[in-house]
Amino acid sequence: MKDIKQLWAIMACTLLLSMGFGSFAHAQSPYYAKAKEEGKVVLYTSLAGSDNKPFKDAFEKKYPGVTLEIYRVSGSKVLQKALAEHSAGTDIADVVLTEETALLILRQKNLLAKFDSPERKAFDSRFKDADGYWVDVYPTVNSIAYNTNLVAKKDLPVRYTDLLLPKWKGKTGVNANNFMFLAAMLDFYGKEKGMDFLRKLAAQNPQVRAGGTLTATLVAAGEFPLAYTINANNVENVKEKGGPVDWVRIADPLYGEPHPVCIMAGAPHPNAARLLAEFAISKDGQTLISDLGKVPGRGDVKPKIGVDRDNMRIIPREEAARNAHYRKMFDDLFVKK
Repeated sequence: MKDIKQLWAIMACTLLLSMGFGSFAHAQSPYYAKAKEEGKVVLYTSLAGSDNKPFKDAFEKKYPGVTLEIYRVSGSKVLQKALAEHSAGTDIADVVLTEETALLILRQKNLLAKFDSPERKAFDSRFKDADGYWVDVYPTVNSIAYNTNLVAKKDLPVRYTDLLLPKWKGKTGVNANNFMFLAAMLDFYGKEKGMDFLRKLAAQNPQVRAGGTLTATLVAAGEFPLAYTINANNVENVKEKGGPVDWVRIADPLYGEPHPVCIMAGAPHPNAARLLAEFAISKDGQTLISDLGKVPGRGDVKPKIGVDRDNMRIIPREEAARNAHYRKMFDDLFVKK
């Protein structure tokens, strides 16, 4: 009789799962009930515009009753808006998901709440801060994009120094928004050799454009056959839409720039904030990030865009904090030359 009761219990659970009750049970985060009372959560992010809707839809489907409002601009503008609102005493953002450089400043000003989620255990030390304030949702992979109709594979750069070849002079583009590429090169080559490389690179007279997706789109349109300081996911997005573009898997180390999620200390919706932040680093959220053509920071979710995450080098955190320094360096090298 006992065995029969156990069998019926198993069958009942199976039926409930097939009816969707399993996903409902899975949604029972300790923050969910209070998050529904709060009703919404506000996210400030530099996540690509085309990725916002699937991210919003997935969150709201998993947690019905909690509306996700997204304000999307560049990382520097996310920082400016959050700081301005705090100074005015009108904190609006609950969660910020953007470049680590912006989060370092928010942390210095004590504007972040600790976020010691158990989901952090699935991320290695490269993809989370030691003090428990943020976790890297996705590192953007710095890449070299090329037009597949205009550049033969045999002519592709194998190393960064190949960008200095005479054949590329005046025929490349550079994304002004990804100026932390300079920090990556100084880390790779060392300060003296790195600066020599960057000066020679600027002397190649690349066309400066602002925006990874824009620059990748211009490569696909043939405005220039090759461009660098573009994130791989920007190239993947243009490629997915049919653009004749791809990115080079060079022999030199690929660099990643963290894009962590954090919770604002003055979050108007603190429970919904924690619910959203945990979703972003959960296995479901990270699988979505991978499906969107990005490299998930979580160790048990495999990137779909052909990146060996274990061998990726992350821009040193102490250099990431020198955001203004590298912006000025980029302008001096590539814009004011």
